[in-house]
Amino acid sequence: MITAAGLVPLASAQESARAKRVLVYTVSAGYEHEVAHRMRRDELSIVEKALVDLGRTSGAFEVVPTRDAAAFEAQNLAKFDAVFFYTTGDLPLSDLQRAALFAYVEGGGGFAGAHCATDTFPSVPEYGEMIGARFDGHPWHEKVGVVVEDTSHVATRHLGMRFELSDEIYQFTTPFDRARMHVLLSLDTASVDLAKEGVHRADRDFALCWTKPVGKGRVFYTALGHEPALWKDERFLKLLAGGLRWSMRAEERPTLSKQDQPYRDFASTHAGDAAKGFELFRRESGPMCFRCHRANGVGGDVGPDLSGVARRLAPEEILDAVLAPSMSIERGYAAVSLELTSGLDVFGRILKETDKAITLSDTNGQPHEVPTRDILSRSESHVSVMPDGLARTLSPQEFADLYAYVLTLKVPPALPTAPPTDPPK
Repeated sequence: MITAAGLVPLASAQESARAKRVLVYTVSAGYEHEVAHRMRRDELSIVEKALVDLGRTSGAFEVVPTRDAAAFEAQNLAKFDAVFFYTTGDLPLSDLQRAALFAYVEGGGGFAGAHCATDTFPSVPEYGEMIGARFDGHPWHEKVGVVVEDTSHVATRHLGMRFELSDEIYQFTTPFDRARMHVLLSLDTASVDLAKEGVHRADRDFALCWTKPVGKGRVFYTALGHEPALWKDERFLKLLAGGLRWSMRAEERPTLSKQDQPYRDFASTHAGDAAKGFELFRRESGPMCFRCHRANGVGGDVGPDLSGVARRLAPEEILDAVLAPSMSIERGYAAVSLELTSGLDVFGRILKETDKAITLSDTNGQPHEVPTRDILSRSESHVSVMPDGLARTLSPQEFADLYAYVLTLKVPPALPTAPPTDPPK
């Protein structure tokens, strides 16, 4: 079977039926958190017990706790669908075992971590690149507000737009870069004292949960999880369960219409031509992507900037977002519906809002200023400004070409450039 560049073949029915397995590692080579401590050698820690119970009650996966470095031999890792770390310091893994872990993730395995997993392997740059950030202190240990940046993700869809909790709140340093990851949760900075000693980030960007593709694998991380109470909190446990399911590709993908499903099937199993896809992206007919989306410095701003999207999202996520845009609306790009005194309804994304007027961008990227005095009511929409069915303006092969081009958008350059002539690797 030919697969589209960057994709892992869909699991067979036999593989799907097999129970997913998660290897949980909780060794503390540095500071040992209370929730990782084992009272006795043969008694599981709070973290291990919670994850074992979570897997059992959800029925979604089986958890195998270990503190044996031999578990990271390549032959053993192949028995698992994901690895979970609640760890600190330079772990007692040999060079070969560490290399086996990185190869496992690059080859398509899942990796998940909580809290101190970013305070692990401080002397190993490859680990920091894989997980996405390095621990750089915890200025706050209190009740805080948490902003849900993606309310549709399998890990966060139960949380609403914002919630509160009490925990030790991390900040991060290099290689943290939200352009390289898909941020799911972040700190509501209005809920904390930003002038507190120990706050290092001048950009005030305090991400608390993210996902990122690594090779053919998927990485999920949340900075939460210091307090024992959180390991009994249903919201946190559902976050972990969803993150693990995502990392193992066990999440439910959007249900598509009978007209759109063939496009997903074709693009998943046939390679596209990225150069032809670039021409389709810029074409003034069909989906007209260029009017709404910016890529490599040029294009519209109705929808999210796609520059670097292929390093933030896994290929399957990109494919589903194109075919089912209303299932995954990026924060700040949700549409609103305005009921006017004239009896008309106006629909679009808010570009600017003042006391006197709201400026909306419609589905064609055209701005419309609506005086506040003319607005009877306003409601947030769960429908994307990007309409469903745009793929149907293309042939299946053209859609595969367009998808191949989007998969090349990994490192946004300073100036617009043409796409590579070959499909992305």
